[in-house]
Amino acid sequence: MGRIYSQKLLVALLACLLGGVAPAFAAEEPLESLGFIEPAESVVATSRIPRPTSKIAENVTVVTAEDIARLNAHTLAEVLQTVPGIQLDHLGTPGTWTFFNIQGALNTTVLVLIDGIRQNDFQQNIATPGQIPVQNIERIEIVKGAASAAWGPALGGVINIITKSPDPERRAGGMVSGSIGSRFTADSRAEVSGAWERLGYYLTAGNLRSDGLTPNTDTSQNSLYGKLTYLLPSQGTATFGLSYLSAGPGLDEGDTSKWGFVHDRNQYRRANGFLKLSQPLAPLLTLDMDGYVTSRDDHTKYGGRDSQGAIVFFNDFQARESSRGTNVRLTWGDGQRNLAAGMEYGHARARSMDLLSGLPPASDMSWDSWGLYANGTYTIGALTILPGIRQDYTGISGDNTSYTLGLTYQLTDSTVLRGYAAKGFSLSNVAYRDNLQEVRTIQGGIETGAVPYLWLKGTYFYNALRNSQTAGLVPQITNQDRQGFEVEVRTTPFFGLSVAGGYTFMYAKDVDTGAVLKTDSAQSVPPHVVKLALNYDNADRGLRGVLTGSYVFWRNRDSFPPASGGTIWDLHLGWKPFPAKDLSPELFFSGHNLFNGNQTTDAVLFNSPSRWFEGGIKVRF
Repeated sequence: MGRIYSQKLLVALLACLLGGVAPAFAAEEPLESLGFIEPAESVVATSRIPRPTSKIAENVTVVTAEDIARLNAHTLAEVLQTVPGIQLDHLGTPGTWTFFNIQGALNTTVLVLIDGIRQNDFQQNIATPGQIPVQNIERIEIVKGAASAAWGPALGGVINIITKSPDPERRAGGMVSGSIGSRFTADSRAEVSGAWERLGYYLTAGNLRSDGLTPNTDTSQNSLYGKLTYLLPSQGTATFGLSYLSAGPGLDEGDTSKWGFVHDRNQYRRANGFLKLSQPLAPLLTLDMDGYVTSRDDHTKYGGRDSQGAIVFFNDFQARESSRGTNVRLTWGDGQRNLAAGMEYGHARARSMDLLSGLPPASDMSWDSWGLYANGTYTIGALTILPGIRQDYTGISGDNTSYTLGLTYQLTDSTVLRGYAAKGFSLSNVAYRDNLQEVRTIQGGIETGAVPYLWLKGTYFYNALRNSQTAGLVPQITNQDRQGFEVEVRTTPFFGLSVAGGYTFMYAKDVDTGAVLKTDSAQSVPPHVVKLALNYDNADRGLRGVLTGSYVFWRNRDSFPPASGGTIWDLHLGWKPFPAKDLSPELFFSGHNLFNGNQTTDAVLFNSPSRWFEGGIKVRF
């Protein structure tokens, strides 16, 4: 019965998307005035140079702090679940493990950055969005497709996370928040921010815990993030940041005890620090220098029962990594013509071993990497040309040259045409470090507000992947062609209501055999992905809400059991009882998977949590 209700609601929302817009009017309106793309003075840093969205050739989605708050999200994984073109293998207990893809590109090929610092590990190139809290995030810029000419190893795209900055208007202000839900799933947060003369500060701390919404997914996660900024007498800015995460998520592999083994909670510890200097040298010339250090220490324990029935652990797999590096670049120009050129250096060490086996480390290596890059913008009337090139000396997988050429054309005040071609790469698994993964991609699209009260964006993509590697310590290596299109739709608010949706189609094949690629334990290549959202905002009454839907169809092998069991519907509500007062508390509530859908690539190991609820209170001061 729940699935029938889910399907009816899906049809209703699709009808709203396709036919329920307000009456037409004759004149086109600029996208900026419709509130769909950002004005010229607001920019997105997709290629080391902040640009207006009308001068970006790539397919980009921007998620703001306001969007994150509307979702009552705990971690990055829950935010990615709502983004068109992104597929999660499954979404379980907040704070636990999950894979994701961007238009079929594995997350091992997607570079995740926080404040410019790489979040992917070095041993498998995996980023774990469930271990990235969102309270400190100001915006997320998602580049779908090869972005190596700017960022290096980013074959599948970039998730560029920009953290919050100190509030320059106040000496001190902040927020406290707490929520509780099913299976004692609780999230406690606090932040404080302000400025004193030239010095600004931002600090946030949080705890996320749960008894587990599905078997083996209990979790406990503590996070701390701080940022200091100082305005230099020379008009420059110095920024120092530090973050720490300690997490103990379950392995999330179903009821392991019935399979004859047990698993202790993972133990993750991550620490990052950075120092940035931005100094204007002339009216159109700026020098930026960044330095960073990182540390990672992960443990995973497996065991079983001995002859007496007692639990004994046989393995304690440890992965330890550290890195440090610097990035120096010069940026010249204005919004019409500019050039950024720079150099990156990094040193990394990665070591993995089983502490209980007595065997030597499975891997223990260190290496240095270098990158030289240049990216520019040249505007002639309505046409903008966006070239870029980068040379990487990876130190682990050989050398690589990446390049890109993008074009945008402002057809009318409300319509932008985009074209984009690029060659990119990603690092390989350390066990296969001599083989770089490479891609050549072509994209073309249109973004328009010419249809009254409606914003439309369409993108075609073709990705030729060579030496593509699946996830895992022993990857499968194939040559693949992936192509498809993505469509996004949004309406303008009508009495506080607006509708948004996205559809992604992908066709993928093995170049060597000609076989259509299917989802299995090594990769997920869904041909159909649908994202929907119904938003409501009424600031005068202090009300907000969003109903989101996510549906994925997994084309699976006969012997492999993914699940496409209906759409995952989530409802998020918020209410400020005294919206006119600055100190008014906000009450919020979320209902997850309202109709008990099941979206997972492996229904034996993973299942979506059934319907669950949570609620809380937030106070800003």
